[in-house]
Amino acid sequence: MISIDTNILVRVFLDNDKEQSSKARSFLLEATINNDLFISSYALLEFVWVLKTKKFTRKEIYDAIITLIDVTGVRIGEREVVIAATEKYAKGNADFGDYMIISEGEKNGAPYLKTFDQKILKEYPYASAP
Repeated sequence: MISIDTNILVRVFLDNDKEQSSKARSFLLEATINNDLFISSYALLEFVWVLKTKKFTRKEIYDAIITLIDVTGVRIGEREVVIAATEKYAKGNADFGDYMIISEGEKNGAPYLKTFDQKILKEYPYASAP
């Protein structure tokens, strides 16, 4: 099993460096064929941040993450947390990282969240300010 850095995903998705994008695409193809690829939840968190800075819409970001989750031969770290966070992100207004925090808390029996984030306070029923 081989873990990849965020920049591999970015190169393939953005195709913004022809040489590196080609190498990354070839590597991903081979790794998925061999069922040998692991993508950390942290890499996906960074990937979403990069797409957001490149002005991708929530729908485009959602589609990109779901596509990665659904690829045969890819293992996703904290898969259930990533799926839950991605669904929340598609429907909400807060940052993907906030939904990762909420989803991981829910998975681990800690649904209540203390935050100053106004977007989360407005939409997440178990959020409150300290």
